[in-house]
Amino acid sequence: MESAANFLLTGYMPLFIISTFSTWIFILVIIVMIFMLYGFYRSRITSYNNKIAALSLQVTDMQQHMDYASREEIKARADAKRSAAARDKLLTSLSHEIRTPMNGILGMSILLEETNLNPEQRDYIDTIISSGKILLNKVDEVMANDMLEQSKIDRTINSAQQKNTDLRNCVEEVMDTFAVRASEQRTELLYLIDADVPAQVLTDTGRLQKVLTNLVENVMEDNQKQVFIGVHIIRHNSVEIPPALGFTIAEKPLGNTAAIAMLLDAGKIMAEKNAEEEKEDHWLGLTISKKLVEEMGGGIKAIADDKAGFIFSIPLNIVVSNNVAKAGFNLKDFESKQVLIVNSNVTAASILKTELQLWKLEAIVVDNAEQALQIIAEQNFNLVITEMNLPGMNGIQLAARMKDTFPDLPFILLNALNDDRYKEYETLAGEMTVLNKPLKQHHLFDHILSIFRDKKTGQMQDMSVKKLSADFAKQYPLNILVAEDNPVNQKWATKILSKLGYTVDIADNGHIALEMVSKTTYDLILMDVQMPGMDGIEATKMIRVCLNKQPVIIAMTANVMHGDRMACMNAGMDDYISKPVQLGELVNMLEKWALVITEKRFAIQNTG
Repeated sequence: MESAANFLLTGYMPLFIISTFSTWIFILVIIVMIFMLYGFYRSRITSYNNKIAALSLQVTDMQQHMDYASREEIKARADAKRSAAARDKLLTSLSHEIRTPMNGILGMSILLEETNLNPEQRDYIDTIISSGKILLNKVDEVMANDMLEQSKIDRTINSAQQKNTDLRNCVEEVMDTFAVRASEQRTELLYLIDADVPAQVLTDTGRLQKVLTNLVENVMEDNQKQVFIGVHIIRHNSVEIPPALGFTIAEKPLGNTAAIAMLLDAGKIMAEKNAEEEKEDHWLGLTISKKLVEEMGGGIKAIADDKAGFIFSIPLNIVVSNNVAKAGFNLKDFESKQVLIVNSNVTAASILKTELQLWKLEAIVVDNAEQALQIIAEQNFNLVITEMNLPGMNGIQLAARMKDTFPDLPFILLNALNDDRYKEYETLAGEMTVLNKPLKQHHLFDHILSIFRDKKTGQMQDMSVKKLSADFAKQYPLNILVAEDNPVNQKWATKILSKLGYTVDIADNGHIALEMVSKTTYDLILMDVQMPGMDGIEATKMIRVCLNKQPVIIAMTANVMHGDRMACMNAGMDDYISKPVQLGELVNMLEKWALVITEKRFAIQNTG
């Protein structure tokens, strides 16, 4: 006991007690650290969970916004489509409702003009006719500007639709869109479709016209003096690559098809632009065009740089036309006629000469009035086609000089839209044909045919009723049906055709027209488009399906909006006249198709 007490008093502790105490301290520290780490872990986990929850809420919110935006986009597209349809319907209705009565007003005024009038009455009727034509020009100008603006925004509303497309009509409608602007800028609008390009192809007509419109406008923005559209068949070196339909839009032609194929391969790829650049009309049109061409299965390239022009290609799908007689461009009785072309624009003169040569006419080109006067003194010509804007002496002055020596020589004056300088020569202007630019192939052909038939002026737009003769029907016998619902237009058509020697039948709508063609064989039908009950489009489709002996059907309609002519052709109609109908244009149309019908009769008789 004493030794144990001494041991405690001396301050010595047993080693195992000290070791045990240290162990508990260490364990306690470990436990505290574990609790601290656990707490830190829990706090981090809680923080992460909160962040995940917040992100989840954000994702949910964004998804809801995206769903809402998607629904709104679908709704907006549907609204835009309905709005565009309503807008087109309104414009078509306005055009139709203006042109239909104007056809009666101008037609009856022209008939009245040929009666016995005193000077005061004649002055009144001249004012009515002049005012009516001014109104129609203003309507056409408003419609053209409106269609141009609409083409910029109406681009992705409708889904792709493959349709039978008349390429020439498609290009000419694009040209018409820019006619007013080109006249103001003094820009020459030209096009050429290669001879090997089929008349009709299967493609998306709307998208094709929008691409052409955007690219033509882009080239015109630089105030270039000329815009050229070329249509070609592009053939590649590799037989594995099928031929494509190519389009060039530039200041001038880009060479033959081989050169164009090389340009398409080597051209600059149109890069995507940033959001700010795409807001600009310049890039917006190009971006839209690129997307539309790609949607049609093609490709587009810029030539050299954006200002030089563009080239694009789409798949070539040739349409096999139905078995309906086509007039074509037949100048069989007038081949080898001598035509003098006076034009300082090399490209325009070359295109015109090419067209005339296709019709088997002999064409000589000079680029100024002095050369024209010199060559006409040395050589005989049957027709002179002159540009109004020539260096030095202009086209109407040249015509005046030539008329002094050759009073019976017919002239065609190519004149910019709304350029009225030629009217200063009132008498001379009445003796020649004036064609507005951009020039349409069928207009040029019709006037040339009329000139050679009449052996004089071929003036179509101001043809006098007194010049109409019942001998016309003896020369061109036709059984004619007029499908027209407007009583005034019925009366006008009956009067005009009776003066030509025809007795015509009248159908008030498509249903009546179908009943009449089922009972009587008609050679030619003048078909209005908008009629109650069954319209002219549907009636034409039924006639093409139901009749064995097919008549020639000519649309005589106030529908002159973009695509209306093509809609008539796709329905099976053979030709198209817009209201108000020009007297000379109607007569020339009857003459042209009478020749086709006569040739067809002879062919049937010979085979029979």
